[in-house]
Amino acid sequence: MSPKKQHEVFRMGEAVKSILERDQNILQVIDFGSGKGYLPEYIALTSPGVKVVGLDREEVNSAGGLQRNKLMEKLWLPLYKKQNDVNNRGLDRNTMNHYQPVTIELKEEHISEGFVQNISTISKGFVSASSNSMLVGLHACGDLTSLLLQTFLRCPQLKSIVAVGCCYHLITQKERTQSYMTDGQHKRKLADPNSIHAFPTSRFLQQSPIYFTRNALNLASQAPERMSSSQSLPAKNLFFRAVFQVLLLDQFDSGSPCNVGHSASTASSFQNYCKAAFRKLKLNDVADSIIESCFERFNDSITERRLYIFHQLRILLARVIESLILIDRMLFLLDNEIEPSVLGLFDPVVSPRCYVIVAEKS
Repeated sequence: MSPKKQHEVFRMGEAVKSILERDQNILQVIDFGSGKGYLPEYIALTSPGVKVVGLDREEVNSAGGLQRNKLMEKLWLPLYKKQNDVNNRGLDRNTMNHYQPVTIELKEEHISEGFVQNISTISKGFVSASSNSMLVGLHACGDLTSLLLQTFLRCPQLKSIVAVGCCYHLITQKERTQSYMTDGQHKRKLADPNSIHAFPTSRFLQQSPIYFTRNALNLASQAPERMSSSQSLPAKNLFFRAVFQVLLLDQFDSGSPCNVGHSASTASSFQNYCKAAFRKLKLNDVADSIIESCFERFNDSITERRLYIFHQLRILLARVIESLILIDRMLFLLDNEIEPSVLGLFDPVVSPRCYVIVAEKS
């Protein structure tokens, strides 16, 4: 595991453990988007007797988690034998048998009263269809966090949820009537007004005129604390990207938002950046002389410095936008008579998406 993943797994695992210790009627944990299985494996290790199933849509992740679990099982038995004082929350001989990875992609049709029963069937009875369960999601991307909240509310066996969202730029939004929402890039991200998971989910914000542009959602995914901690200017490709937008407007009469991808971000020169971006956008190449001329119009220290100042001022709004998304999810739970908490779980420099939503049914 990377240092970042270690930090996240330990903090999240301890948060889950504290709830399990407080409510020992919860006998199962369902981790959605478990990836390689680090978190569910940690939960199984620290909460013996609790069954943990890790759900992920990638078969390679589930297979890798199963293989690592078998290896851990071989290493676990000697540790167990050295333990003298064993209680029902201490070391357990069968701890490594309490975790199982399963491949599945969560969709709207899975959100039902029978969710745990479905997981029991898919896991071939590894988890019980009727036992009290906890739903967990570490960095559930885009709409997945909202889907988890919906699932938590609808399924009676789910008694608590611990969820950290991320990838706000992948959030879909309910279609509104504002005239500025005609751009094709925006339309692709709009959902049906009756969608159960699209932003906003709360009654209060559904009655408001709030709508996030693509740039705003990208901004919400930025890391202001990390930038502040590094005490360094943004990468050169930020300046390249700004000049490239001018080039697009000049040559293709297009100022619409577009994604040039990561391939251009490592370019050593503006010309290489443009060529990689043109390939990504499937646009015809522009003459080198035109590219160079555009770059020279802005290639001075004052213009570049102003751009970096603007970027730093802009990034201060990242937490404001993220807060609105979190507030919407909190209000959605309150609409359904569940009192949630939002806690700063991770060090924001290490893991910028650091806020966790915790909720329990009475």
